[in-house]
Amino acid sequence: MTEDKRYLIVTVSGPDRPGVLAALTEILVRHRVEIMDVQQASLNRLLGLYLLLDLSQVAGADEDVIKDLLYQAKQLDLNLNFQPQPETEVGAVSQSHLFVLTHFGGTGFLADLARVLAAENVNIQSMATVRHHSTRSTEMIINVRKATSLTRLKERIMAKSRENNTDVALQRVQAYRKNKRLIFFDVDSTLVDMEIIDEMARRAGTYRAVARITEKAMQGEFDFEESLIQRVALLKGLSVDVLTEIRDSLKLSKGAEDLATALKWLGYKTAIVTGGFDFFADYLKERLGFDYAYSNALEIENRALTGRVTGNIVDAAEKARLVNQTACDLGILLDQTVVVGDGANDALMLGQAGLAIAYNAKRALDRVANVSLSKTRLAHIFHLLGITEEDLREATQCKPTS
Repeated sequence: MTEDKRYLIVTVSGPDRPGVLAALTEILVRHRVEIMDVQQASLNRLLGLYLLLDLSQVAGADEDVIKDLLYQAKQLDLNLNFQPQPETEVGAVSQSHLFVLTHFGGTGFLADLARVLAAENVNIQSMATVRHHSTRSTEMIINVRKATSLTRLKERIMAKSRENNTDVALQRVQAYRKNKRLIFFDVDSTLVDMEIIDEMARRAGTYRAVARITEKAMQGEFDFEESLIQRVALLKGLSVDVLTEIRDSLKLSKGAEDLATALKWLGYKTAIVTGGFDFFADYLKERLGFDYAYSNALEIENRALTGRVTGNIVDAAEKARLVNQTACDLGILLDQTVVVGDGANDALMLGQAGLAIAYNAKRALDRVANVSLSKTRLAHIFHLLGITEEDLREATQCKPTS
């Protein structure tokens, strides 16, 4: 014979203080009550505690449990509410239905998100505000089990992010809870606040021709390998001295140096993977202390560009292969990898990462990225990886011993 289950939801509110949970659980243990689910939040010294209780093993009357809880709550100046819960409405929430939604907007953007979630039949399980690095983010745990379409939900969230000029991230709980260990960065308009090939073209006097090909490639309208070959051909004769001048004047994106320092100190493996050129990628690897740099090799003869590249072309497929191979070589799960990119050439590698960050990106990446960051907001990656200001201060103060 199957025993009937008796469930009770208890809502606790009032002033927060140490020892509240200890006092209440002591009563539950004494009455042989099991906690099936629990959530707690504290806001400005006010407590919100929610308990789903299984009363099936209670030896005496259910009323005795409630009476003792009410008495203890009065002693602690807390309010308690009780609501019986039908067995049919109790069940474990599948982790596959839970996502972490992080946003950096204000009340207006929160209102927009709330309307989107309601329209898509998505329930908010919990919500909290996180403050560090002089910014504030709000993290929601959302349940998408009854969502009409996960793809449409993501597209609508990304669209609202663009409309409000704010940043947003949507990650599966499983991936969110796995510590990230390996992070890849694109270079142009990501690690550096410029398109290096455009500056090379300016010096070569072929800017307009190169820019037209670059834009088509970034939008996914042009085969990358062919576009690279055509653009490099237009750079023929550019001297190593000019390349060095461009390299020495590279402007890092705001926050890039601090981010690189913190990631290295925290033990992340870091890599550059770019459709750009080794002359600059190798320099950035050394400057930022990265572990790896993958790029296209410029052919140089007599201290000038020949207009050709050598070796494998680092296109979208090669970028994805390099991310996969590096993770495999290091024994790191793809769920533990982070990829940051901005163009169509980054789509494949973003699509396989545990955390795919579209930075100052084209709309084409909305379908594969689960994070959208605007230009100059590279530091928001600190929030997404759980890196605090204290971590950053310690990292910048820590000097390696010789």
